[in-house]
Amino acid sequence: MAVIEYVVAELRDEAAGAGAHVAALAALCDVLAVAADHLFDALPIAEFVARLPRLLASGEGDVPLFAARAIAEACEGVPPWATSFARYGAIEALRDKLLAIDCIELAEECLRALGVISMECPKECLSHGVPAAVLQFFDFFSMHKQKLVLKIVANVLGDFSAKDAAKAMEAAPVLCNLLQSTDKTILDSAVSCLVLVSDGACDSAQHMEKLYELNAVQATMRLMENDGWKSLSDETLSGILGLLKDLASLSARAVKSLFELNICDLLKQMITYYTSSHSDHNKVQTLVELIYYLMPPLEMCDHRTELIIAKKNVITEQSGYIQQLASILTFIIQVAKSAALSSICYSCVVVIRNIVELSTPSSLVEVQKTVNLSSLLAGWLARKNRHIIFQTLNVSKTLLRKDQKFFFETFIREGLKHAIDAILTQEKGKSRLPESCLCFDLDLETSTDDACRINNGAILKLAEEIKKNFLVKVAKSPHKFGCAFKSIKEFFSRLNCHATAPPAKDQDLCKQLSDFSRQLLSDELPSTSTFEFVQSGSIKHLAGYLSNGTYFNSNLRNCQDLIWELKEVKIRLQKFTHLALSVDNESSVKPLEILVEKLIDALHVWYDSFPVILADEQCTRESTMIPLRDSGTEEPMSLYIKFSRSAREEELEDYGGVLPVDLSSTPESIEEVLLPEICKRTGNETSYKENTQEANGSRKSVGLRNGDGHKSSRLKFSYKGTQLQSSTPLFESILRSMHEGETDLQIDPSFWDKEHKIVYRRRNKSKKISSHSSYNIQLCRVHEKLEMSLLKDPFFSTILTGKLPGDLDESDPSYNFLFMLKVLEGLNRFSYHLSMDDKLCKFAEGCLQELDDLKVAICPIPRDQFVSSLLTNKLEQQMQDSLFGDGLIPSWCIYLVETCPFLLSFEARWKYFCLTAHHSFMTDEASSSTETKKYSVTRSKILEDASSMLNKHGSDTKFIEVEFDGEVGTGRGPTFEFYTTVSHELQRVGLGMWRGDDTSQECEAGFVHAPFGLFPQPWSSANTSSQGISLSNVVQNFKLLGHLVARAVLDGRVLDIPLSKAFYKIMLEQDLDIYDIPSFDPKLGKTVMEFQALVKRKKFLEERASNPAADLSYKNVRLEDLCLDFTLPGNPEYELVPGGSEKMVTLDNLEEYVSSIVDATLKSGISNQIEAFKAGINKVFALKTLRLFSEDEMERILCGEQDSWASNKLEDHINFDYGYDANSASVISFLEILREFGREDQRAFLHFTTGAPQLPLGGLASLDPKLTVVRKQCDGKVDNELPSVNTCRHFFKLPPYSSKEIMRQKLKYAIKEGLGSFQLS
Repeated sequence: MAVIEYVVAELRDEAAGAGAHVAALAALCDVLAVAADHLFDALPIAEFVARLPRLLASGEGDVPLFAARAIAEACEGVPPWATSFARYGAIEALRDKLLAIDCIELAEECLRALGVISMECPKECLSHGVPAAVLQFFDFFSMHKQKLVLKIVANVLGDFSAKDAAKAMEAAPVLCNLLQSTDKTILDSAVSCLVLVSDGACDSAQHMEKLYELNAVQATMRLMENDGWKSLSDETLSGILGLLKDLASLSARAVKSLFELNICDLLKQMITYYTSSHSDHNKVQTLVELIYYLMPPLEMCDHRTELIIAKKNVITEQSGYIQQLASILTFIIQVAKSAALSSICYSCVVVIRNIVELSTPSSLVEVQKTVNLSSLLAGWLARKNRHIIFQTLNVSKTLLRKDQKFFFETFIREGLKHAIDAILTQEKGKSRLPESCLCFDLDLETSTDDACRINNGAILKLAEEIKKNFLVKVAKSPHKFGCAFKSIKEFFSRLNCHATAPPAKDQDLCKQLSDFSRQLLSDELPSTSTFEFVQSGSIKHLAGYLSNGTYFNSNLRNCQDLIWELKEVKIRLQKFTHLALSVDNESSVKPLEILVEKLIDALHVWYDSFPVILADEQCTRESTMIPLRDSGTEEPMSLYIKFSRSAREEELEDYGGVLPVDLSSTPESIEEVLLPEICKRTGNETSYKENTQEANGSRKSVGLRNGDGHKSSRLKFSYKGTQLQSSTPLFESILRSMHEGETDLQIDPSFWDKEHKIVYRRRNKSKKISSHSSYNIQLCRVHEKLEMSLLKDPFFSTILTGKLPGDLDESDPSYNFLFMLKVLEGLNRFSYHLSMDDKLCKFAEGCLQELDDLKVAICPIPRDQFVSSLLTNKLEQQMQDSLFGDGLIPSWCIYLVETCPFLLSFEARWKYFCLTAHHSFMTDEASSSTETKKYSVTRSKILEDASSMLNKHGSDTKFIEVEFDGEVGTGRGPTFEFYTTVSHELQRVGLGMWRGDDTSQECEAGFVHAPFGLFPQPWSSANTSSQGISLSNVVQNFKLLGHLVARAVLDGRVLDIPLSKAFYKIMLEQDLDIYDIPSFDPKLGKTVMEFQALVKRKKFLEERASNPAADLSYKNVRLEDLCLDFTLPGNPEYELVPGGSEKMVTLDNLEEYVSSIVDATLKSGISNQIEAFKAGINKVFALKTLRLFSEDEMERILCGEQDSWASNKLEDHINFDYGYDANSASVISFLEILREFGREDQRAFLHFTTGAPQLPLGGLASLDPKLTVVRKQCDGKVDNELPSVNTCRHFFKLPPYSSKEIMRQKLKYAIKEGLGSFQLS
């Protein structure tokens, strides 16, 4: 404190010279730099805040420098002191010294002080012109100080009022110039600051014109040209788009400039990119709004009349501008078609209306032919949202006004006229439900207090006007709507004839149906419209046909006829599969493709069946994320429910309290907690007491169940008189009741604080068993005897019972479409099984004569054709909510993911899995997303070490990090190497794990060769060892593989193990049958299938009293002459039956031989291994959570992307630093070498640089951190040096070789020699 007293005394002495003041200030700076908190508390701050600014402003020599430094030190030590310094003129003094720029050191100290003061006093800094001042001599400062300058500007401009906009605009000239910076950090910061200026000044046309004059439009467009927008950070790109939106909204000159720079072409690229990736809905909304502001609004505004006229003149004077807007119309329609929220759809419809108003009739006719706008308009009119309906009616009115004859015709075909008639019926006498107003979403200047523009009678009035002026006076349409219905009914009549036709007539009927289906489901106009297809009852007719009438019949047939029913439905599926997947010479489109497209379009009409429910906070989810360890929130959100007994309930007690329940709680799960508390006690009853008052909202099925597999609930719950569905989350039921009539629900924060009253009562007891229950009980029993796996698949149960799984309300408008899509997806997935079984039956019946004719020619349609862009976007939007991990998941999300996952993109389902996987962890231990646990392993005994480590700690939710004994590498690289090495070691010959593991044959590098993927080698229950290999060791290795798979999924690691598709089906808990064998062993599969054909032929002949022995042979050879015994082909030690090596195969026992091979190959022979594998996964998380993926998708998740990289995009995903940039000669050669690499060289390079030979999900773009190429410092001759790598940071150290050829040689040598250990580089 003596130093402080000395400083105070010196500074008080006005007569003291500059030298004394400098010495005192230097001493003060030294003290402040090292002072602890308690010393700052003891400082006489009043002495300094008044004196230091004066010394800074008027001091001589070095006094201002040390005064500025002292201010900076003081404010950094105690930031609130900045306010006191500002009060005594520190801001003006610091600004003036900056502008004087007498000394660069003084200027930098001023910046340092302003860096703190700007955070505490942004308004004062702005009023004194600090942003412009710090930017004045921007180029004079070092890069570090330049970044500080922009930070100060951002602090000051963070939030300012309209009256300060002029001061903020003073910074705009320099900020606009900085948009040319080549430094990414400077550019990002400059854009951010300019956006802050624009946001605060966007109410002023004068300020926007000023920004235009500063070339803000040209500068930002230059940044985005030639795909430059893809390399900008997300925040920077959003800022630029927002800036252009502000400029276009108030400056006609900016609009003209944007058109001149072909803004629409750029917007089309962006819309295509963001809609195809189903990501960043906010960006899509911004793009739509920008397009809106390029046009004059249709509603005139008194205070913007001049601007509206100016915009109209810009567009009308250049026909090319109208053409640009017309060209973007189809893209906006696609956005609207898949918009996740009503607000986005509304904005799109408004933009569509404006473009339609400006477009020519001929261009609109072309749009109709391209995207079928009329069908989309009909769908939008079916929604609940009145704002969308109103704007859609306006678009319809404009289209009819532009070309009444053409659009009248399409309106009838596509159901738009029918929708308008329905609106007229519904609106009359209809009371208006409360709804969030969207009228002003696109208006920048309106207040939230403005009244909604759509009054009670607006929709009715507009619909009546359209009907009166456009839909009545036109001559009768030549379109024969009734004819379409008649044709469709005729089609299904023929289809039923086809199902029962004898083989002789089957081929002719199939040809007729194929021609007819193409006429109805044409991929070219004119075809049956979606509206006609739906209204004609086609979906129900098709469901009835495929289910053999079960879909229509609520009273199911006698369960004794179940086997016959199974056979009949299978035959119908087979015949329809052939019809739906056959391709005509005249068309490359399969009928199933068009049918699925129509069904998905029809499903989208019922948008309101899938409401998005959002809380206040949204967060961006990466598409390549890894499973979260917890919900992501510190304390899971709870809902407070007051459970009360119904007034009519006498048997139960009143709960009498408030129960906090988690967000995933349903009436079904809450019953388990509530029932023990409310049952009246008797002497014979057991009291159930829970240790916690928090209801566990797990969706696991607990309690009594009926034959359907649904929980047998004993309580009924209701909210405000409405009974709650047992599987719908409580929060969703309450919200829907509170916001009846709204399509997207926004949760008010007060919702979580309220107590919500739910009434309960006992259900009426019923001893009746439903027909569905009885049917399902019988079906479960029959399943055990079925040979075909498709007959056990949920899709087949769906078509057999005529009912979707679960408790989805059958009255929901989306039910029929979901039902049909589930059936068709299953039919498509099992198309090979169905077709091959059909071939076997035809061979049995004599329609096919040669075994070589047992070939399937048809192929399924791609899985992604079943994906609904709308539902995917809705799920993506829902997952952005910060409470999604806590359970804020609407019931439709859960239902679709569990029952119809094919409707959602893989990327969306992967995100869903990552956000919800923590609910299925097998440990209650919670850990953060960054906690790691380190282990050490030895390469020479890596399988033993891996097994020991994962057995002990595999279920731990912490990240596992591995290092190798005796090697220096640690972290990410060695961990990836561990997973790669273990997955390789599990493929070694001699382990007895895989088919093809024949130690008597030489295998490449000692690994099992499996060209069709690895599949478990069968082990007989009679043998526990073979060729020195123990079955117990095999089982242990499969358990290790299960652990490894689970940890790879959980930690985002990559395995290098080529598992077969059949093994992935096992992983997904799907059944296998004889038709799966060819997928991993084509030779055995072909032979077994041919033997199965002979078995079926023999049975067919025996049923007709024929002697099969006289006619049947295997390719003209008697079966007895093949000298086959009852041992497993390729494994003579495995006897299929006791004494099998002595038992020969004959025609009489051929069926037993085939079934024994199938059983040994797919069931009993691999059961121990498969159970161990599943146990390994289940130790970490529930295996069933993987069912939402397909086999191909699981391969991507586990083994990464099969295509390493796209050669033309290498530069986009590789950074160059520390001596290199993208134009360096060595970098150019390096990229050329990578492009020339073959597949194996690519794998080796990736293994060398990342520790794994394949890239993770998302490819090179998702590598984290990005691959960075840096210049390697070489002590000797450069050409003698080798490249090296830091695998944890993905740093590739490349010497600047003298030639490309030397670089190639050194690179390949380093890759070859560098694998297998981690050393210093």
